Amino acid sequence: MTSFNEMDEILRDFVVETEELLEGLDEDLVALEKSPTDADLLNKVFRAFHTIKGSSSFLGFEKMTELTHKLEDLLNSLRRFELELTPSIMDAILMSVDKLKAMLEAIKQNQSIDDIDIEQEIHKLLKAQNKPSQIDTIQKDSEEKLIEEPSQPQESKELQEQVQESVIESENDIIKLQIEEIQEEPVPAKKTNLTDEELNAEIQKLLEQRIKEDKERRKAKQQNNKTQETKDTQTSKQSERIDTQTLTQSKVEEVESQKIMSNKEPQDKSKQDLDKQTIRVDVKKLDDLMDLAGELVLAKNRLVRLANIVSEQNENDDIADSLSNISSQITLVTTDLQMAIMKTRMVEIGKVFNKFPRVVRDICRDLNKEVNLVIEGAETELDKSIVEEINEPFVHLIRNAIDHGIESPSERIQKGKNKIGTLKLSASQEGNHIVISVEDDGRGMDKEKIKQKAIENGIITEQEASLMSENDIFNLVFLPGFSTANQVSSISGRGVGMDVVKTNIEKLNGIITIKSQPNIGTKIIIKIPLTLAIIQSLLVKVAGSLFAIPLANVIETVRIALSDIEHVQNKDVLRLRGSIVPLVYLGDILRISQGKKTLNKDEIYVVIVSSAEKQLGLVVDALVNQEEVVIKPLGNYLGKVKSIAGATIMGDGSVALILDVVSIVKQASKLSVNIASHTADQKEFLQNALVISNKANLEEFMFIKENFAEYNILFSDNIASLYSHPSSIVFLDLSMPNAIDLINDIRELPATKKSYIVGLSEDLQSDKSRFEDTSLNALIGLNQKSNIENIKKLLNKKINPAKKGGV
Repeated sequence: MTSFNEMDEILRDFVVETEELLEGLDEDLVALEKSPTDADLLNKVFRAFHTIKGSSSFLGFEKMTELTHKLEDLLNSLRRFELELTPSIMDAILMSVDKLKAMLEAIKQNQSIDDIDIEQEIHKLLKAQNKPSQIDTIQKDSEEKLIEEPSQPQESKELQEQVQESVIESENDIIKLQIEEIQEEPVPAKKTNLTDEELNAEIQKLLEQRIKEDKERRKAKQQNNKTQETKDTQTSKQSERIDTQTLTQSKVEEVESQKIMSNKEPQDKSKQDLDKQTIRVDVKKLDDLMDLAGELVLAKNRLVRLANIVSEQNENDDIADSLSNISSQITLVTTDLQMAIMKTRMVEIGKVFNKFPRVVRDICRDLNKEVNLVIEGAETELDKSIVEEINEPFVHLIRNAIDHGIESPSERIQKGKNKIGTLKLSASQEGNHIVISVEDDGRGMDKEKIKQKAIENGIITEQEASLMSENDIFNLVFLPGFSTANQVSSISGRGVGMDVVKTNIEKLNGIITIKSQPNIGTKIIIKIPLTLAIIQSLLVKVAGSLFAIPLANVIETVRIALSDIEHVQNKDVLRLRGSIVPLVYLGDILRISQGKKTLNKDEIYVVIVSSAEKQLGLVVDALVNQEEVVIKPLGNYLGKVKSIAGATIMGDGSVALILDVVSIVKQASKLSVNIASHTADQKEFLQNALVISNKANLEEFMFIKENFAEYNILFSDNIASLYSHPSSIVFLDLSMPNAIDLINDIRELPATKKSYIVGLSEDLQSDKSRFEDTSLNALIGLNQKSNIENIKKLLNKKINPAKKGGV
């Protein structure tokens, strides 16, 4: 007998196969409506329904079998050209396909499909073939019950018995033919494990199903002809002969279908060969592989950093050179492995695009419009997790384009356009991003109408409207509840669609751009990253901490002066190439900058980021570099932290937090900050001095207070004090283990970039060699207190800090 695990696997395969067939049917049926005489397409659709019917029957999903059987009958009539494919017939087929999808979804959720009603779908399918359905029969029975039935004479009863005998004989003939037909059909591969008893049970089940349908059909015919017994007997016999002929004809058609398929044998053979080379893999296994690849990237980053340190400290050393070469090789292999694993998760975006012909067809039917959908770049590949997220936003974009953008046929003719509108859906890859656009040749977006509607709804003031750029005005359509529709319909008008688009694209770290011209059309461009697991990031420093900004959200970086910043409604903004970009100090959003003055008023670094349609300028202390990072969740203990998307481990083993740009953009709109409050005052800067040492006893450094009494001197064990106490001179204890890193950190801070750094040394000779290649400006021997006078002279003359090699 088939084991529980085997049945589980069969069911999983059924779900996957049926899902693929139903997805393909949406596209094929829309194409069939345009080419109703395409025999190949008719056969393809018929085979899809036939496959679903066979598989569902085997697994005991009777309602799915019944519905696909009726669909198969209708397709048979279309294949024999007994019916003409009309929009109403296609509506019935598509309605049934939707019901099959609902059944499949219930099966996926381990729910019963017995409670799903299919009578309405079967009624429409039978009506399309001019056959009575159960609904019609019930209605007719109700009418006939109102008429009193006369008693049947004896002759009539005898005739009825003859009819029943004839029916039984015909039924036996049909059973015999059905058994032969089932025995002739090849047994699917999945049934090979069945015992003889189980196979006979399945055959018996199929026979019972068909006999039940035949009885229902004959019963309906008998009820429709109750007053004509003799004629009814002849009709019944004739009906049985027709049923037998129909079955025989169906068998002939299957043979013909096999002949047609045999003509395509080379193509199918190559497809079978291809199938042998592919296997289905659980997505969980791919996720695990991706996680391991992420760990490998982190280890690679640490190895690269270590190799660089060894190379710097041991120039012309064979071991250092070998380590550097191995590091480069592992970097190359890791990158290739990462890309290979990413490709296993990639699926063609056509998986989403192929659903849209059906969407366009249904909307056009509702709105009485004619639209030609053009799809380009369906072969473009994207991470599976992203593909699953982009379906809903693009459905809304397509609905909006057809409803708001493309005019009615009569209006298009008046404008001198083709009465059939064009909707173009395209996708392409640009570096580590996918660019998808939805473009129509409709009426375009009316800036003045959008602006006026926003003012009426209290979203913006007239003064704000006058300052808005074209992009700013277009982006108003993404606001919740905003709509330019004059009336609410089932298609649009509620102001929900575009908000859904923005929300979903934000989740994917995507960027939305709108381009539109009146009476020419509208183009909406969406840019999203290829994958969300391993990302390219821009590393920045704020108040001494390292943060990673996803490069997918970075538009550009600029360096400005404090004088370039303007003020609008108590907020700092930057006028950048005609656009107004709000500015905010990143430390204020993260709440780590209170009372800290880390910026240099002459060199302020701004990272322009974008979330969906909005842009923001993040002011940071320093730009570090660009690096590939692996996103790690913060864990259940920390949970969801505002402004933080996750964390990553850097090459030196330290942890950097990855910023959530979507959250930051939302929070920035609520902040009123002053960038100038974080810049160091020049007068205060020149008067301050800082002594950094981790020693418990600071008495040996008291000579600094005596010799540099004109400075406001502060003692500290780290450079964090520089954030609130920017100093023109920094005395650094060189015995601290991280002295070199501290020198680099001081130089990275804009406020202390030009500070004079003096090393406090216990061994002048050794430290002079050790710190030769750093940006240390001078050395003071703690034992001899030497070089103090020279340093004072240099400071009095306001000599600028030396560059590398200054000691």
